[in-house]
Formats: sequence, structure tokens, C-alpha cells
Amino acid sequence: ATAKGSPSSSKSLLNAGDKILIFGGTGGVGQLVTKKLNTNGYKMRIAARDTQRADETLDDETIETVPLDLTGDDVEQVQKDLENALSADGGVSAVVISLGTTAFPTQKWKDGNTPQAIDRDAVTTIAKACSNVETLKKVVLVTSVGVNRIKEMPFLFLNLFGVLDCKRDGEDAVIAASQEGSGFDYVVIRPGRLVGGPYTNLDVAKLLQIEGGAENGVSI
Repeated sequence: ATAKGSPSSSKSLLNAGDKILIFGGTGGVGQLVTKKLNTNGYKMRIAARDTQRADETLDDETIETVPLDLTGDDVEQVQKDLENALSADGGVSAVVISLGTTAFPTQKWKDGNTPQAIDRDAVTTIAKACSNVETLKKVVLVTSVGVNRIKEMPFLFLNLFGVLDCKRDGEDAVIAASQEGSGFDYVVIRPGRLVGGPYTNLDVAKLLQIEGGAENGVSI
């Protein structure tokens, strides 16, 4: 994995009790991040299309869920829900964006869950909204290895439907937003294949004898 970010500042330091908003908190990586940060004393808020499903998946009454469908047709409702997720009850101190879909057309593309809609448009919408949140200290965006090597194999193949282009567009949107409005520090993480369970390819982890993935700490 690789990472890039803005220079660290005292503004970006988080303290136990700070509120963190997760986009993609019910996904494999999102669940791990949410649970680790919650254990470390942060107040967790998850934005989800289906809050009932999110509550059942996370199974933790201390984790707040708020409704948000970033691919919804009602633009005004999307903006209203997004502003609520970011600013309700005093606002959030940090945002983690762990969104994504498959690189190639699958059932996961159903209902508009394409790389263009998720990795580019949804992330861009979040980034622009973040620039207006006075309480926000840091944004962490999870993308993918290879976004800068799309003409090399295997990334050339992986990018046939534009997933890496869209992830790079999402990165650019976060970087641009960090320099506008109230300003915030950012970190972009570009992982390779994520394994180690319990939610991230546990079968692959067992096959390759990878241990400790779920026990490793999460720093934000």
C-alpha cells in the first residue's frame, strides 16, 4: 500500500471522544475501521442507505447511523442528508471514506453502483461538502494501488472500465476541497488486496497463511 497526504498540523490531531463519520462503514474495510475506532474511544457515526441494515450489521448500540443515499435522484434530499451527517450535534472531527464497487460489471453495479457513480461522483460530493464543515480536522480516503500506473500491467487491465480513473478523480476532489473553505488535513491510502478477515477476504487470508489482519491497529 502507499499513502499521501497534507503536512500534519496540530489542527488534525484527534482526541478520544471526537466524532468520526464513516462512509462505507458496513463494507469489509469500513467495518474493521469502525469497530477499531469505536474501541479506541471515538464516537462513531455511519452514513448508510439502509440504517436498519447498518445497525444489524454493526450490532453495536454505541454506533450512530444516519440515512444517506449518495446515488439518489433527489439532489436536494441527498444534500440535506449529507449536511446532517457531517454537521448534526456539533459536527464531526474526522471523515473516513471507504467507498467502492467492483472494477468490472457485476451485480454490484445494480442500481447505479458504478465506479463513475461511487468512486468519482459520490466521493466528489462528499469532498465538496467537507470543505464547509468548520469542525472537520481530517479526511481519510481509501482508494487503490495503481491509480498512477494505469498504463502498466496489471493496472491497465484493471482499469478497462475506468475504476482507477474514477478513484484518482476522487482523490483529486478531496485534495482540492482540503484547500477550500474551512480547510482540513487529508490522507489518501492506496492499498493493494486487503485480506485478513473477518470481513476482508478471509478465505484468501487462510490460503496464503496471513494472520492478524483483523487484530492490527487502525491509525487515523
